[in-house]
Amino acid sequence: LKVLVSIMAADVARAQDDMKWPLVLAVAVLVPELISLSVALLQRSRIGSPLPSELQGIYDQGEYEKSMHYTRAKSSYSLCKSAFDLVVFFTFWLLHGFPWLNGVCVNLHLGGDILTGIAFIGILGLASQVLDLPWDIYFTFVLEEKFGFNKTTPATFIKDRLKGLALAVALGGPILATVLWFLLRFGTGAWLWVFIFITSVQLLLLFLMPAVLLPIFMEMIPLPTGTALISSEDGSDGKALPGFLSGRVLYAHSEACDGKPCWTTNDRRFAGSKAGSTISIKWSSDDDRWVMAEGEPKARGAVVYAVASTPPDSMVPGAEGGEWSLTAEAKAEASGQTNAAAANSSPSDPLVPAGSKKPPADSLKLICVDAGSLRSKLLSLAERLGYHGASIFVIDGSARSSHSNAFCTGFGSFRRICLFDTLLPVMSEGEILAVLGHEIGHDRLYHVHMTLVVSLAYTFVMLFALGNLLLSHELSLAFFVSEPKVYLSVVFFSFAWGAIDFVMSFIMSTISRSNEFAADRFAVEADRTFGKLLGDALKKLMKKSLVNLTPHPLYVALTYSHPPLDARIKAIREHHHLKHA
Repeated sequence: LKVLVSIMAADVARAQDDMKWPLVLAVAVLVPELISLSVALLQRSRIGSPLPSELQGIYDQGEYEKSMHYTRAKSSYSLCKSAFDLVVFFTFWLLHGFPWLNGVCVNLHLGGDILTGIAFIGILGLASQVLDLPWDIYFTFVLEEKFGFNKTTPATFIKDRLKGLALAVALGGPILATVLWFLLRFGTGAWLWVFIFITSVQLLLLFLMPAVLLPIFMEMIPLPTGTALISSEDGSDGKALPGFLSGRVLYAHSEACDGKPCWTTNDRRFAGSKAGSTISIKWSSDDDRWVMAEGEPKARGAVVYAVASTPPDSMVPGAEGGEWSLTAEAKAEASGQTNAAAANSSPSDPLVPAGSKKPPADSLKLICVDAGSLRSKLLSLAERLGYHGASIFVIDGSARSSHSNAFCTGFGSFRRICLFDTLLPVMSEGEILAVLGHEIGHDRLYHVHMTLVVSLAYTFVMLFALGNLLLSHELSLAFFVSEPKVYLSVVFFSFAWGAIDFVMSFIMSTISRSNEFAADRFAVEADRTFGKLLGDALKKLMKKSLVNLTPHPLYVALTYSHPPLDARIKAIREHHHLKHA
């Protein structure tokens, strides 16, 4: 009896010890999530607070209310998505989903731990993508659509996902196989070899990103000379335009049409009917007026979407042109688009507030931009600031969203200055130059290099920890797996390391905000006019994106990669006064 009691006591102690590790994992996962939830609720409580004095006048009352609705809708979406992800993880974990999936992959008899591990990790990744898909669709085609930001068509949405999946298989598969080979070959001492390999891949991708990888997802059009005509995002009466006419950039064509200048789109964005590949603005001798039509400038019999009597070549750069009346074909497209959006949304949507849908527009306006002058001044500024050998590209951001951005990327001869096409009609030439001065500042102040060094150091520490936990029974027991395996430990470690990632993200956000202040100072010092121009540009960007201007300080500290607008405007003004007063 004593022996039996002793055995039972040992079994109970062993069971209690085994259950200790799942509890440790639960705490490691829950604590960062609860902190994030608390900070998100604090952020939500600040929506609608009075604007700082620095930001008075950016929004009128209607725009501020729309900004609050947008911020609240995104907050609701984020909270629901986080709760869903947490429930899915804990359900799968507590129902012993990880050992079950491992059993499925082992029974496939793929011929070794490398292929079995790729199958295990691949199935988890694919399942994650499938679960995220409804949320992505909702965010893109409901939330962003209702606030007028979405320009993504279902075809573009599907193609982007398929491209991402193909890239994950083409790049991620070989990288994962190599990492697993190192870990299986060298065991707990493999972490250093994995670090060398991962570092080499990262450095290679830094050079390939601007020239090879980025163009897969975003069309990068060299900024040409001559003028560019940009259609308004909404009709001149504030009503809805067909998506393929909204925010389109048409560049001066190299050849005249009927003896007069003409303009055409250079991107692959859908242009109207299924036969359309471009949109052109040209003089039509048949109609004796200017037309915006499908096809190349010299094409005859193309579908006409808008007409005008005012010659576009008389427009002053930076100014809006005369109204272009939409034809019946364009109005039919806009009406169908509005009806489809209304059919896909619910008046009782719990996340997005109800709002009136814009009716189809009757006309649109064009904005003229001197692309040649902008190109010349951008290149001149880049050379003057030491950013040599750069090429300037316009990214077709309007094919997916009306949000704007600009950035510099690449090293050496791979350097690229990238402007979203949605930026061109919003900012003046001087404001774009000031923004570029800021972006060049990141390069000249070695922010990318320093971030890379910090990232590699963090990867070094992380892989060292992985090496020490590679065959850890405790780590496996936390996921209800009795026998440690290399590929399982890689996955389990990624979840357990999440708490460290949470702390590191706070540190990286702090560094990023500091770098933004430094790049602002660089731009201010680059030209005495850039202080005001950069401040005005930031205000326009924030206004256009309906950014929340009153974030909670804790939310900023935890999640913001850029400082709040009021802090940036104040710092820019003070540094300008210090350097140029």
